[in-house]
Amino acid sequence: MKHLAASVLMIQLLAGGAAYAAGNDAADATASLEGLRGIVRAADEASISSDLGFAIATLPFKEGESFNKGDILATFECGDIQAQLKSAEAALAAAQIAVANDERLARSNAAGKFEVDISRAKANQAAGEADAYRSKLGRCTIRAPFDGRIGAMPSHAHETPEPSRPIMHIVASNDLLVDVLVPSVWLRWLREGEEFSLSVDETAKTLPVDIIRIGATVDPVSQTVKVTGRFSGQATGVLPGMSGPTVFKIPSE
Repeated sequence: MKHLAASVLMIQLLAGGAAYAAGNDAADATASLEGLRGIVRAADEASISSDLGFAIATLPFKEGESFNKGDILATFECGDIQAQLKSAEAALAAAQIAVANDERLARSNAAGKFEVDISRAKANQAAGEADAYRSKLGRCTIRAPFDGRIGAMPSHAHETPEPSRPIMHIVASNDLLVDVLVPSVWLRWLREGEEFSLSVDETAKTLPVDIIRIGATVDPVSQTVKVTGRFSGQATGVLPGMSGPTVFKIPSE
């Protein structure tokens, strides 16, 4: 009887331990799902810098302000380049006059092909130098590549920024994405075009998000894969860097 009682007790302990372990596994699974937080980021962003080595003339926008594509974000004091361009254009005009003169002489057999070719080569060289100054002068005005906002503005007008130091950081304002890490086993059923929701902590609003991209690799340590989505509708008041818990529609097995 003692042996029978001991056997029954052992079976009860094993059953209880299995139930406890199962309960812990369920709790861990629930915790891992609740920990799936989405992070909002801008689809486009850029750090704006300059290699001109000239002082900043104007910075029309302040940090946090909005701008449209094509708006002027910064201008530089480029008087030196303008003077160099005028000099290069004058040299080009003189070279073109020399070409015309040598071609006229060649038609009268007063100049040879060699002289004409040399004049044309000098004119081409002068044209290249003028184009180089025009290109450099064009970089004296920086225009917005997309609609957005000024995320950071570490520079000020009249400063001469170093080539390696960004003048400003800009982020797109009308195209926001959501990144979230999900269990890699979800790849069995997760597909692009499916929808999940993001409850943004900062706005206390829950917004629908469409999956537009699924990561190409799985993290072998965390066994997660990156999923990127775009808000289905208007995301008024949502800014890059905001975050919150996500809810996915997990199909029943």
